Amino acid sequence: MNVRVVGAGEIADALRDALARAGLHERTGTPAAFVCTADDLPRAIAMRELAQATGPLVVMTTDPAGAIEAGADDAGGNPDEVARRVAARLRAPRTAPAKSGLVDPPAGEEAPEPPLTGSGRRQRPLVLVVEDDEDARDVLQELLRDQYDVEAVGDGESAVKRAKELQPDLVLLDLFLPGLDGFGALTGLRRDPKTAEVPVIFLSAQGDAETKSQGLSLGAADYLAKPFSAQELMARVDRTLKLTAQKEHFRALAQTDGLTGLPNFRSFHARLEEEVARADRYAHPLSCAMVDLDGLKEINDRLGHAAGNRAILALADAVREELRDTDFAARYGGDEFVVLLPQTSATAAGLFAERLRRRLLEVSQAAGLPVRASIGVAALSPDEVGANDAAEDLLRRADEALYKAKRSGRDRVEVAHVHH
Repeated sequence: MNVRVVGAGEIADALRDALARAGLHERTGTPAAFVCTADDLPRAIAMRELAQATGPLVVMTTDPAGAIEAGADDAGGNPDEVARRVAARLRAPRTAPAKSGLVDPPAGEEAPEPPLTGSGRRQRPLVLVVEDDEDARDVLQELLRDQYDVEAVGDGESAVKRAKELQPDLVLLDLFLPGLDGFGALTGLRRDPKTAEVPVIFLSAQGDAETKSQGLSLGAADYLAKPFSAQELMARVDRTLKLTAQKEHFRALAQTDGLTGLPNFRSFHARLEEEVARADRYAHPLSCAMVDLDGLKEINDRLGHAAGNRAILALADAVREELRDTDFAARYGGDEFVVLLPQTSATAAGLFAERLRRRLLEVSQAAGLPVRASIGVAALSPDEVGANDAAEDLLRRADEALYKAKRSGRDRVEVAHVHH
């Protein structure tokens, strides 16, 4: 895949070598990703804009937070880590991973609402302005429109309702409002899971320390005292959005496996609870496939740990390629992966697992490694998903089926019996 290393010298050469080991090379055409050191970041940003490229820009630096705030999409501390992050981002599914893409619910049921992910899903950040003075509201909208999409309301109750609907990237919230004041509106935003993480900047002519302290203690990201200049407003908005993006970035890193780019153990368990609850709500089956790489120790012993990592990556890629939009896969630990298959019976999940097992035969030829896997499959019927221990039971049964596949000779699929 085509990448562009911006810069020259030994470090740039080391980055090229690491990228080549990950199967990423510099070729003609629009690059799928840009890579540079912190010193070359401004130049890399300019080159990406000039090429009208949309791929990630990954920086090698000891200050990842500073690089991301300066415009990078990701960062690593050494060439190999940078290569892994580039490869993981280029392999990531293009569809929304969390709650989008679900099939329609039964007639008469409320559809699951996919959460917006802020500027990651929009071309420009959306700012919700909450100001009861019409003239001030118009001025704020005019100032912000060049750089941001803007919605505006004039009272606290409308702010809470509209924020829930829009899930904006930032709320500019006047403190003194008719009815529900700014403090009450912020409390309402924080109580709703859909708006709990939306950053809020308070606007108020009352700039005493006690008022500022109260606003910040309720969870405001910043406090801007009236009157303020347009320059100060834009600087505070820009700073808050960048800090929020940085926070979301590191939260995503904490939920992502560094080698494969798939979600990790922690992220999987959060998703498992969501899928069990959704299956219970809509009376749908839920299946799980536990996938374990066969013979990793032999690969490591015979060919080295780098070959073992290549085998794990090959398995991860095969899993990813077999997923539907509604499915969810994670690296469970070591050489073990787990796949959630919503609205899927045990029989259909067994077919998925067999497709994956057969795909690995092709993967083995391409990788030059014996990439094989044992797969255990289990399912919860619509009658079972409401049980208190449904999530644990699903994993236990899938794990037992995997153990049976291992004992039965490996490179095979075992499906647990459905409980009735």
